[in-house]
Amino acid sequence: MMKRKAADSKSDDGERVKQKRLPSAKSKVVSLLARREHSQLELKAKLTQRGYTDEEASDAIRWAASHQFQSDERFALSLFRRRASTFGDRAIQAELGQHGLSNSHLEADKTAESMCEIERAVAWVKRRKATALDALLANPESTDTGELLKIKSSVFRALSSRGFEFSHIDQAWRRILDEFNSNA
Repeated sequence: MMKRKAADSKSDDGERVKQKRLPSAKSKVVSLLARREHSQLELKAKLTQRGYTDEEASDAIRWAASHQFQSDERFALSLFRRRASTFGDRAIQAELGQHGLSNSHLEADKTAESMCEIERAVAWVKRRKATALDALLANPESTDTGELLKIKSSVFRALSSRGFEFSHIDQAWRRILDEFNSNA
């Protein structure tokens, strides 16, 4: 691997200026991975953006993967954990695709590690709409169906834009209404 030396260059006014010496690509990879998990594609992009050659970046990433510093499976699980409380499976799969990963990196761990998409949708609705639903459904005889439909359409729009499946949103909505009706 080539060592990078500080190079002298001339500035616009003819004065000699020393350029900063780049750390090795391996140390940069370790530094990036110390902050959070990264996919191999993401690491390569960051290294080339910082001035490393493709060969240096690839060698450093291979080295990091062989020493278990970098793992696409760990990255996929980390991404899922960060996004699961707010996004549905489709949105998470799309983001994995942007990182050059398929859903297979996630499937085995996802079911063991987290609740299903319906439960995540129910939790989202409870976090965001509990007060409005509680006020509206406190007295079942005087429930304003127009207001209930407004909340329902708001929930469906919000969850579908976050990548939740329509059938899962519908099941979550029904579960929420059942809980409120059983508590009333």
